[in-house]
Amino acid sequence: MFQRYYAFCLGLFIPLQAVAQEASNLTPYERLHGPYVALFELSGPQFPMPDLKLLRSMVDQQRKQQIETCEKDEKRLHGQLESARKGLKELNDSSPRDTRAMSAVRNNLHGNIAALEQVLRNKRGECEHMIPAAFESQLAKVRLLERWPQRREQTVRKIEEGRARERKHGDVDDIGYRKLAEDQEKDIALGEEGIRQMGSGRLMPVELQDTAVQMYVQGLARTIARNSDLKIPLHVTVLDSAEINCIGLPGGFLVVTSALILASQTEAELAGVMSQQIAHIAARHATRASKRSVMSKIFVPVAQVATGLFTGGISNAGAYYGVNYGFQGLGMLVDRALVSSNANAQREADQLGIQYAWNAGFDPKGFTAFLDSLTREREYSRTARFFLTKPSLGERLVDAFTEIQFLPPRENYIVDSAEFRKAKERLQEHQIQNS
Repeated sequence: MFQRYYAFCLGLFIPLQAVAQEASNLTPYERLHGPYVALFELSGPQFPMPDLKLLRSMVDQQRKQQIETCEKDEKRLHGQLESARKGLKELNDSSPRDTRAMSAVRNNLHGNIAALEQVLRNKRGECEHMIPAAFESQLAKVRLLERWPQRREQTVRKIEEGRARERKHGDVDDIGYRKLAEDQEKDIALGEEGIRQMGSGRLMPVELQDTAVQMYVQGLARTIARNSDLKIPLHVTVLDSAEINCIGLPGGFLVVTSALILASQTEAELAGVMSQQIAHIAARHATRASKRSVMSKIFVPVAQVATGLFTGGISNAGAYYGVNYGFQGLGMLVDRALVSSNANAQREADQLGIQYAWNAGFDPKGFTAFLDSLTREREYSRTARFFLTKPSLGERLVDAFTEIQFLPPRENYIVDSAEFRKAKERLQEHQIQNS
């Protein structure tokens, strides 16, 4: 079932290199199967709204059917697991000691239970992460087809009328000198405490033991920071983890995983993700969200996070995905605390992150291209937090495309670099050695 669904997911997307070959006469369905970045070029009325409504309805129906089928499979597996456990109880009730035949039956039941538990874990991940994330990706493209052409025309009109700077944070020529969030230094102690608690709560995998990669990522992050509104030193750590993740914590602490670097196809993609998290730090989203510090919602219940009780509402997630899921769970918890309580924080981080990447010389479509790279990942459970967001991914992308359109165009954007390629090669070698 997993292999069939993976094949289905792969069929939803085409390689990013196909962007340049995209024809103007593609149908809405064909556009749906293409990359996000190709949709940025849409302008003017593209498709009749009834066609797009039909497309959205089709995607919603397919999602519903896939989830229903998955949940039925999960229920069937749960029944088989309970039946095997019932068999153990009946075996134990039949005799105080095992005969040779009973021992063989017990060993067989133990093997069945272990296998069923693993299959059930995979099935729950499929139902709760993989299917919703895959279809959310499609729905985001429908949203872009519906809204972006008109929004692009409106944006171009504002630029032509000289109104580009009227938007919030439209003063992009003053990045680093504008008043974004005062007293960033007050967050340093809080961030240090958070890092300590993450370590003591075993939420952080070990640091990557590769000085060259650490220095490369630190240098990239500091280049972005110098072109941002961050006023305090940035401390960057690369963790040796299979989780695709990047978390910006108060006080100038940025945590990047090795898997995030490997998942990025270009340096602009990596810069796009890191820029967004630096924006969270610079805007002080963790400490501005409410009078009662949101960070208390993140670091006080560290033990609960480690056991999976605060991982986006997923029941007993720690048991499903293992100890290392704790770090991914922390990412989800940060998202919930910083974004769900204030969706505007996520919108602001998206906008500022695009501006910071652009100001540092990177292609501002980097984060959007990164989402295209994620759609080629084998397991959506590793990437679901990038697709299942609030506001919805579709809304965020329309806003992101709008900001990119507003930015003054520059020649020779940085898309890739030899240093990024070398870092990826070192990580790939490290991955092979530890496989």
